[in-house]
Amino acid sequence: MSFRNRLREEISYKGFTIKELSAKVGVSNSTFLSYVDARGVLPNVETAVKIAKALGVSVEYLVTGENSNKNVNIQENRDKKEILHIIEKFEDNKIKAVKTIVNAIAEM
Repeated sequence: MSFRNRLREEISYKGFTIKELSAKVGVSNSTFLSYVDARGVLPNVETAVKIAKALGVSVEYLVTGENSNKNVNIQENRDKKEILHIIEKFEDNKIKAVKTIVNAIAEM
């Protein structure tokens, strides 16, 4: 997967629009679009750092797909965050039920 594809994936996952993220990073919409469209332009280092920071990922991850500094599996973290996001919407009685189910699965 390329920088462009990982960037698109992170933007989608985090729920940003190009307009929001370009403003947060401090570049024009058209410049930011050049990073994610078919042109696949790579940002300069300073901008790449700002993009990574805004998305909550490392520059290394955006460039290589790996994050050796933290030795973290990005997809695994995403899955955990997604599960937590879903559970946050539950009422207390449903949270207790989920906890019971998860504990039962963990003991298998």
